[in-house]
Amino acid sequence: MRASSGSSWFVLPRLSTLGRWAAGAAAASMLGLSMPASAAPIAMTADEYRLFKDYSQALSDARVQKLPETKRMAAIAKNFKVKEQTLKSAVDKGEQYGTTGGQTCEKEIRALLDATPLKGHVADVKVDDADGHVVTYVSWKNENGDKLEEEAALVALLAAKGAPITSTIAIWSTDQASGRKVFEAKISADAASHFNQERIPMFAKARYIRVFENVRNAYTGTPPLN
Repeated sequence: MRASSGSSWFVLPRLSTLGRWAAGAAAASMLGLSMPASAAPIAMTADEYRLFKDYSQALSDARVQKLPETKRMAAIAKNFKVKEQTLKSAVDKGEQYGTTGGQTCEKEIRALLDATPLKGHVADVKVDDADGHVVTYVSWKNENGDKLEEEAALVALLAAKGAPITSTIAIWSTDQASGRKVFEAKISADAASHFNQERIPMFAKARYIRVFENVRNAYTGTPPLN
């Protein structure tokens, strides 16, 4: 599920923060979802992290290395079609959180889930921030198959809140008793962040599950492939 940042520094950022926000807001409006409002564990967005990683990759390009150090930031920003200050802010945050950001997000996700009925049922939490396109993986143990959609929506929402540098969230669940995988799906972090936690019990089956991709649910006739 990981997306590469590209092999050359001559690559544009995938989608602007404003564009992603607007797309998410439109989807939220159609499905009756809410906009995120809680504070993030680290003050860095997925777009900023992607810019930071693309910038880091660009610095190794021979054409960039030929430029004076004082001109590299401006040249890369021009190539990315972003303001130099926007790029500098992303780089500053990346240097601040880059080495520990993923671990901080993992701890935050676990803390958020521990404050829900899923406490004690969370298995794996991994924030893969090796590339600019960050993928967060979360798995949990399910005791009631009828609750899978609700649990999936809750896990996705809290993964998005706990790891704001995430672009994609991949989740799966195993049966508590047998250990067999009974559910899997993925969703964009931007879409998941718009779920209304208080309305999950009401809307999970009818609305929220429709926002996920590649949904496989053993209890609805489409068991996971492995």
